[in-house]
Amino acid sequence: MGSGARAGALAGALGVVLFLAGALLVGERPPFTADGTEVAAYVADHRTRIQLACALFAIAVPLLAWFLVTAMSLARVRRAGVLALACGLVFLTLFLADCTALAVSALRPNANPALALRDFELLAMGMAAPAAAAMLLALAATGLWPRWLSRLGVVAAGLYALRTATLFTTDGAFAADGVLGLRMPVVAISAWWLAASLMLIVSPPCSSARSSAPAS
Repeated sequence: MGSGARAGALAGALGVVLFLAGALLVGERPPFTADGTEVAAYVADHRTRIQLACALFAIAVPLLAWFLVTAMSLARVRRAGVLALACGLVFLTLFLADCTALAVSALRPNANPALALRDFELLAMGMAAPAAAAMLLALAATGLWPRWLSRLGVVAAGLYALRTATLFTTDGAFAADGVLGLRMPVVAISAWWLAASLMLIVSPPCSSARSSAPAS
């Protein structure tokens, strides 16, 4: 097994460990038959633990996605590997939605439905921030763009990762509508994505460069 495959396997193991750690932090919740008052009381009492658990879940997702990509690249049956990757990404997406609902309940345990849905809309991107940052880092490492644009991709990844902090606060710069919780990360990822797209239009990589890239 090569170093890249070993790194992907380690990422998968670490992702599972982070998931289990988050599950332990959440702990035993009230039964499904419990009423809203009991559930709200539980969430209020364990608010910080639930928020930390959701942050661990969010970090685990790109690690698990890395494992899926590694498994696909090593698969002897190519179609099975592609199917595993596709289904796995759908599963991880729904898992993030599931964890977002949990994070919203911890942010405002007694919120009314309209407020909770608005919070879900905003916090969903906070849950997805580690995965989005990992995507930008991976794109920056593809070798498709000039070095300066790849470096800006790393910067954009760091700025977008700031959205994870929206899981913990409702006001200030890191709130879901704050400068660091929304505006700067969105500008960073949008600007880089646009610049990268235009760069490929103006100066697409030649086929020989693409074929030689994996060997370098």
